[in-house]
Amino acid sequence: MRKLKAKRKPRAKPEPNRTIPMATAEDRLLAAVFFVCLAVIPLGAYIYTRMVSDPGLLLPSALVSPFAVIGLMVCVKGRRFLFVALLILAGAAMLVLNVNVVWILALCYITLGVIGVAAMVSVLQRLLFYRVVCSVEYLNVKERLTLWDRAVAFMFNISGDIDTRNITMDYNLRRASFPWGEMWSTIKLAFMIGMFIWIYICMNPSWMGFDSYAGVPVYLFSVMLYIPVLVMPFSVFMSLNVRIETRYRDFTLYQGIKETLKRMAIPIFAAFIFILVAVNENGLQDVAYFILLSLFFNLFINGVSCLVYYRYFESTVVDEIVSKWRVFRPVDLMLEVDSDRGPGLAGIPDAPKREERPAGRLRFPD
Repeated sequence: MRKLKAKRKPRAKPEPNRTIPMATAEDRLLAAVFFVCLAVIPLGAYIYTRMVSDPGLLLPSALVSPFAVIGLMVCVKGRRFLFVALLILAGAAMLVLNVNVVWILALCYITLGVIGVAAMVSVLQRLLFYRVVCSVEYLNVKERLTLWDRAVAFMFNISGDIDTRNITMDYNLRRASFPWGEMWSTIKLAFMIGMFIWIYICMNPSWMGFDSYAGVPVYLFSVMLYIPVLVMPFSVFMSLNVRIETRYRDFTLYQGIKETLKRMAIPIFAAFIFILVAVNENGLQDVAYFILLSLFFNLFINGVSCLVYYRYFESTVVDEIVSKWRVFRPVDLMLEVDSDRGPGLAGIPDAPKREERPAGRLRFPD
């Protein structure tokens, strides 16, 4: 008789990480408009440079036009017509007073641009927050890490000896006042990273050269609008105090990203070499003037961007993330029974007291 072979059950596929959708239709529209502008505007600027013999630095300034477009869309949607009217009147008054057109362009670019930066930061936070948290949750218990998992581990400086499953945050956060401390922390980090990036781009002889730094158009500094977009999206991890709880010291994700960004800006010696080369080619006075302008615009752009974000966008993003937390984590992953400190037996009459020793503490995995 022929032996009947038992059919093998199909191997169950591993479930992907839980994802919590947070992006709204408005977020998707802003992102689509931004990337369309980013693709079309530089192309138009490139065609213009082929038609004009001396276009100057039009292409770098065109790269920040998407932020101005997003800022204008946000103002129109929020019915801030008074703000747009005041900006137009300010530009017209500067034109009547014979102010250089360069400064008028810088005013319009940066004023609308910082609003667009704050709006894009909030969009990125909605798109990335729970995707990052889902990746961190099982980062050190997976058999194989995806490219995204490795990028998250690198950016947030997560070592392999941390039990990342016990990740949590301040999910009962309610703002009682303006978060000045968090805003200053974000400004300092963005200012530090921004100055290093700016020095590498503008003073690196292999990137860009100027005949004289004193003749650089002011609207070139509007390119710094990209710097807050690189740093500010991580501020939501500081606002919500996203952390991995351990027996000793909690590991906060924002501190991890800060350490990574600082390591990426460590080569200070190379920055000084670039400055010395620029001084040798353009003179100390021109380079000092350029550095002072860079410091001013870097601090101004990052400061105003952070102020606009924390004033008009941060609380909305935080509230939306908090409202989704119970979907992501309906119960605590690790429950601890401790009659003196934990929520387990505390407050129950005649509850037995446990000794404060490792053998006297119980931990139940979910």
